[in-house]
Amino acid sequence: MAGALEGIRVLDCTQIIAGPQAAALLSEMGCDVLKVEPLEGEPWRLQAEILPKESREFLTQNRGKRGIAIDLKHPDAGPVRESLIRWADVLITNYRPGVPEDLCIDYAAASAVRPDIIYCESTAFGKEGPEAHLRGYDIVAQAMSGVSTSNPNLSNGLPMPVAFAPADVVTGVALAWAVTAALYHKQKTGEGQAINASLMLSSLFIQAGSREITALDAEPRQHRLEMLHAARGRGANIEEIYAERRALTPALFGNVYYRPYQTQDSYLVVGCLGPGPRARFRAAIGITDPRYEPEFEHTPEKIKAAGLALVQQCEAIFREKTNAEWLEHLLAADIACGPVRFVEELWEDPQVVANNYLVRYDHTLFGPLRGPAPIVQMSKSPTRIQRAAPALGEHTDEVLAQLGFPEEEIARLRAVNVIR
Repeated sequence: MAGALEGIRVLDCTQIIAGPQAAALLSEMGCDVLKVEPLEGEPWRLQAEILPKESREFLTQNRGKRGIAIDLKHPDAGPVRESLIRWADVLITNYRPGVPEDLCIDYAAASAVRPDIIYCESTAFGKEGPEAHLRGYDIVAQAMSGVSTSNPNLSNGLPMPVAFAPADVVTGVALAWAVTAALYHKQKTGEGQAINASLMLSSLFIQAGSREITALDAEPRQHRLEMLHAARGRGANIEEIYAERRALTPALFGNVYYRPYQTQDSYLVVGCLGPGPRARFRAAIGITDPRYEPEFEHTPEKIKAAGLALVQQCEAIFREKTNAEWLEHLLAADIACGPVRFVEELWEDPQVVANNYLVRYDHTLFGPLRGPAPIVQMSKSPTRIQRAAPALGEHTDEVLAQLGFPEEEIARLRAVNVIR
């Protein structure tokens, strides 16, 4: 059976994570995705190479694609660039504003060649505003959007970013999602369109607890801002700022229901949201929470004191048994819980194996590879990994021949360093 997007052609003019991941996701839906790189290869190829021009990160973000290496700035690149744009149903870029224009792959240039093209663009901070032109990566978007400071854990007194590049990952999924909607719109109307996403907006989106601001939030928000400005004005460090902000929400000092615990031999996490799960948790480990008692006086001081005492009690209780003993006990009590693992432990995990979450495929240079399956499964239009990430310029000749360029012209373009 064919994938849902079989026959759709995607020109992937992106690099690093967000854009390449979007194109890889589309390939798993059946698209023919062509990765366009400069002659030296995109930067992600050159990040911690494990073979020349090959990195683990590049393999991860670019599987399922064919690849072509071309200098789009070369004066002789015009005919190839226009042929590629005419070939494509979808064009994806993720450069900062101004760079697509320099490469002649911006929406105006692309739609002039193919008026019905779906042009999908991702930037760091959006296309407008005083910071639109800035270079940005996931770590910068996390810092500028509040994601870094939403993590209360510091390292050497510094606010640390989330390690797995959440802004990039969410943006990649969002871009692929938007392309499928644009293809549906095009099917109904015949119209292409421009799609815009940014790391900054994705970073705001993923902060579920802080996204929506109501009228009730205006005064507390203003108070927090005034405290923050005052703290910065007197040179307070991040630990002091965090302490001031935590003092405004004393209930955070007593989180025993949604957190990790150290056991006798390892670590586990529990997740109990809502009165019912929390009551089952208290019964399972044999504690009472005074904050739920009707006579409890809910002052900030008493809430904090009770919470801190409860945390110490629960941490001591969990250290009394092994991980296996606690997991068996908690699961029997219908508590959401699980062991803390490292990713290497998943490669032979029975649950992963049972669901075919890891699949094998072949790479031109590395041979057999094993990696995560497509993130969704579909019964009538199955997803699949079409191929591994391309070696640099692996399909240049194949693609140009497909576009109608004769062998002698392909040889000439390579001789003058237009293509690799």
